[in-house]
Amino acid sequence: MSIKRKNWFLLSFLFIFLLSVEFVIASPGILLKIDIQEGIPEDSSSFQLIDQREIKLYNGKQTVSFQANFSLGVTPTIIPKDLSVPSQKIILTVDLITLAPEAQTIFKEISGKDNEILFLGEVRAKMGRVYKAFLTPKIVENLKEECDLKTGTEQEGWEELPGAHFFFRYVDNSIADFHWRRIKGFAEEEYRRFREVFGFTQPAMDRMEYYLVPCRVNEVVWDRRFDIGLDPVRNKIYVLYNLDQRSLDSPNVGFLLFYRLWGYAPPLLAEGIGGYFSLSHHFTQKLIKNNKFIPLQNLKVTLDYRNQPQPAAFVEACSFVRFLIKEYTLDKFKNFYQQVTDLTFDQVLEKVYGKSLSTLEKEWLSFLDGYKDVEADLRHLATVKMGYRHFNEAQELYEDMLNLFGRDVGTLRSLAYLFYLKGEYDESEKYYLEALNKDSLNTEYLYILGNLNYLKGRYDEARKLYQKVVLLDLAHVEAYIKLGELDLLEGDFLSAQDKFNKAEAMKTPSQDKVDIYLGLGKVLEKLQKPEEAQESFKKALNFSEGFLFDYPEDPLPYLKKGCVFFNLGEMDSAINYLKMAEFLEDRPLYQGRVFLALGKAYEKKDDRKRAEEYYNEVLGLPTGFEEKKEAEELLKSK
Repeated sequence: MSIKRKNWFLLSFLFIFLLSVEFVIASPGILLKIDIQEGIPEDSSSFQLIDQREIKLYNGKQTVSFQANFSLGVTPTIIPKDLSVPSQKIILTVDLITLAPEAQTIFKEISGKDNEILFLGEVRAKMGRVYKAFLTPKIVENLKEECDLKTGTEQEGWEELPGAHFFFRYVDNSIADFHWRRIKGFAEEEYRRFREVFGFTQPAMDRMEYYLVPCRVNEVVWDRRFDIGLDPVRNKIYVLYNLDQRSLDSPNVGFLLFYRLWGYAPPLLAEGIGGYFSLSHHFTQKLIKNNKFIPLQNLKVTLDYRNQPQPAAFVEACSFVRFLIKEYTLDKFKNFYQQVTDLTFDQVLEKVYGKSLSTLEKEWLSFLDGYKDVEADLRHLATVKMGYRHFNEAQELYEDMLNLFGRDVGTLRSLAYLFYLKGEYDESEKYYLEALNKDSLNTEYLYILGNLNYLKGRYDEARKLYQKVVLLDLAHVEAYIKLGELDLLEGDFLSAQDKFNKAEAMKTPSQDKVDIYLGLGKVLEKLQKPEEAQESFKKALNFSEGFLFDYPEDPLPYLKKGCVFFNLGEMDSAINYLKMAEFLEDRPLYQGRVFLALGKAYEKKDDRKRAEEYYNEVLGLPTGFEEKKEAEELLKSK
């Protein structure tokens, strides 16, 4: 889709899309408890509970969950009470399909009552063993649906784009629509890493269906640990991708790959191999250090694994599996994986490895005791976490790097930038100052420290830092622009004009040209030169087109273009572009600027109520001193 066409669609359908995914419905539904027992078919006393979970079902809608070796689709029908049916009746329409190689299907309708235990049937497992599945439905009068969005190519409003190993499906005009190129790249890179390490090919596998959804759709049960949904039987992945929550960097690709290629195994093994590339040794060492280590005996059965603290169970699984593969070969692990069930764990382990779980655990812990982290691995994962706005996880990694490898200036800079993005400006300043102490003539650090002082309203300190930047680098356009903005704020219009003119004379990208001509236009307005001001704003508009063309996925060009239209007096166009910036922007500093600009634009259109809503949003954000001050003044004005 061309950039021009995409922008038109986004501006036209944005509000409809937002309404459709945020609408919450409450209606009768069911909490369905699923119990899975494993045993030997001819020995009823051998059966033991290995997994138990509770899922939400919505009346008349199918939801698919995955447990043991099967995907279970259930559509409930709640029959209202009447004189002939004194107690409420439930019909569960069920389809159960197992993973290869033990292919089996069960399609049936089961009738029952509220809180009645219903036997679904027996499902073949490995090595002649079976699972028994029991369903217990409980009627809930008002069960809230988080998301009423329906997926699938037949649904209107969905886009489908194929990659080498995936069909990517996402809602037209969503955040994922904007970001799909980086999404495709990340998923394909994950697939490539697994292929290179494990040497598999997939001629028998169809492309994985990869759904990027803006909310947790009802048709799949979501794993809240990673915010993903899996339907391995149908080769489907669901990840959450919206402004605030993105689970693309979860271990979804690895999970699906090994369920499809090797079949089912208890999560200690299946999740362990699926999360193979996580920094599991590093995080397991931290669990041991903090006395939070979970003995492997408590992880080998699915039910026990699920009941342990997360993500501790997951990182230990990944670490243990990596150790087994490194010390005892991939072929041996694959042999173990493809034979084992929850209740045969110890005997199959002894058969394949010739050792008990406690012996292997001691060997693993001894290995971890001597394991040394690689700085590049931590940095790579921190960069990935930053990219998907998982700031707390990235912060932990950067802080670990400082503790393990010393006060490296690059790590200090990364941590400082993280706090800058989060809107924690005091912490950001602290780390930038430490970085500057190691590199006192670094204009990047000086400039950002100037910005931090500017944000806090410490204009004299900001000015000194910007002046130091231009002394060190006479061609530093951004510092001249900031000095011009400070002069404009303080009413020194001729000095501001001089700074913007100096910046204009330099070679600079479209983004800076927009700021220069916007600043000059504001100065010329103050100098009572309206015609020249309008000419300057029109130049800013021309450069904003180039900025948007170069960075169509970035919210900043939409903010800049909206501000230009505001200064040109074209409020409808201003609001359209500012709403696009609002849709895409997740940085608190820029969110504050977007909300302030929208408030002022609605004020110009005599929509005071909406304007005040945006001004109050500004006050609730860690945005700049100037934005908060202006929002407060506009709220007081009538």
